[in-house]
Amino acid sequence: MSAIRLIRVLFYGAATQRGATKTQVRRVWSGCSSRSSLCGQEGAQRGLSLTAAASQFELSLTKPPVSGVVSSKLWNDMLEVKFGDGTEGRLPFVWLRDNCQCSQCFSVEGLGRKFLIDDLDVEVQPTKVEESMQGLTVKWSDGHQSEYSTNWLQNRAFTPSSRALHREKYALRKEQWGAEHRMKDFDYNTLMSNERVLLDWLLTMERKGSAMVRNVPQKDVAGQELIEHIAFVKQCHYGPHSPVINRPNSNNVAFTNAKLGLHNDLPAYEHMPGIIFIQCLAQHPGAGGESIVTDGLFAAEELRRKRPEDFKILSSTDMYFWDKGHANYSWEMPEFYKIAKFPVIKVNGNNEVVQIAVSNTTRDSHMDLPPQEVKKYYAAYKRFYIILSANAMTFKMEQGDMMTLDNVRCLHGRESYDADSQRHIETSYLDWDEARCRRRRLQEKFGCFI
Repeated sequence: MSAIRLIRVLFYGAATQRGATKTQVRRVWSGCSSRSSLCGQEGAQRGLSLTAAASQFELSLTKPPVSGVVSSKLWNDMLEVKFGDGTEGRLPFVWLRDNCQCSQCFSVEGLGRKFLIDDLDVEVQPTKVEESMQGLTVKWSDGHQSEYSTNWLQNRAFTPSSRALHREKYALRKEQWGAEHRMKDFDYNTLMSNERVLLDWLLTMERKGSAMVRNVPQKDVAGQELIEHIAFVKQCHYGPHSPVINRPNSNNVAFTNAKLGLHNDLPAYEHMPGIIFIQCLAQHPGAGGESIVTDGLFAAEELRRKRPEDFKILSSTDMYFWDKGHANYSWEMPEFYKIAKFPVIKVNGNNEVVQIAVSNTTRDSHMDLPPQEVKKYYAAYKRFYIILSANAMTFKMEQGDMMTLDNVRCLHGRESYDADSQRHIETSYLDWDEARCRRRRLQEKFGCFI
């Protein structure tokens, strides 16, 4: 199957994937709109209950697919199938049985598996297989019978293309950048009113990790309101929004006029905020207060390439981060004391960088290391920071600007400024789970899954 055809199957066959939510099932059949107005048309079936909608949703799955399953054969513990368009897939028996789509094993209303792992025989075998234009019917050695639609099988056929497509649905590939990078501009009011532009911002943030929003209203909750238009604010002990000003009796070094080195926000949280919204309400005139931004992913890959031993140290050694203090404002937690522990460079099972955590102010003095390992760690950390700084860009935000950054990838800092300055920055946070959720729903709406 060509890539274009696979993409079409993925989108137009989305109903058969059972990847929709309850809201999507309602929306398909009722035309109802959510609070974000993802479906504005009036549907003829607007008054349907979820159960009735789900029943009609199930009926839609029986429509003949573009191409069926034309042949199948047993291959070790797998069923090797050939689809009508010439593509093939190998489907493990245990996976097929576990993912039976009948009403006894799968809830179309709850969009989840009812079949329990307790009842799964990992040695299960098919006793009879029937191919058709609709898909596959399999009778199993445990006495059960399962049916699978063609599109459902093709989209999960364990082929490189099907796996790659779902990988992109999960998370887009990141594009690294250095000091020459310039953030893409977006208009605040357009983001709030045009969902195609909002999708563009979400795609840009996921790929590039940075964007600049212009013409932001002069109110301290503008960032919070934009986040609430997307999903939900990530709350922390500083509240839903945080005034970054030179505070008396400050509870964080950021809330002073001191220079801040490159850092990610709130690494003292086990689950760090995904996206930070940094709004400029008032800028310091003259020299001082400039922003510094760098791509931690680019720096980590540079470190891996040039100093693999340093990369190994920073990606395999846990660092403590802490944040302890008291409230400056009524919406902050009266007293807080957070501690988290993970590597500065976090990698996944494929050794891909998935998180950077750097913060000079909240990096703990406690180190869970033998003393003879400490100097080597510091040397690796310092070399990583030098790469981060060497590839940073420096600029000055203006009143009405709001910088948005992938907080688990990009680092930011600022130059010091006069203590009596009226400089006023506001920050709020959005989790990546919520941002990717909104991106997927908008991609479904506009038919642009890639």
